[in-house]
Amino acid sequence: MTVRPRKDRTFEEAIARLEEIVAELEGEDRGLEEQFALFQEGMELAKLCDRKLGEVEKSVEIVLKEAAGEWKTAPFDPGRSGEDEDDDRG
Repeated sequence: MTVRPRKDRTFEEAIARLEEIVAELEGEDRGLEEQFALFQEGMELAKLCDRKLGEVEKSVEIVLKEAAGEWKTAPFDPGRSGEDEDDDRG
């Protein structure tokens, strides 16, 4: 497997490396310095994943069916559920 430079990693590659780091940290054969280096790498990968998820979240649109039966798109807002939409039923 070809390893990409850190900044060019895909989300999937970063997650896979995070899983490897967790497995390495769970082992007892690492010294403190090596564990700390792995921890730091893991934190950088977690930031990368968070940034990539944020980018995707900003570009996702949801499709909503309005009361009139017409479809429209709206930006994805993870803080709102479909039930919170304005309800004209009274």
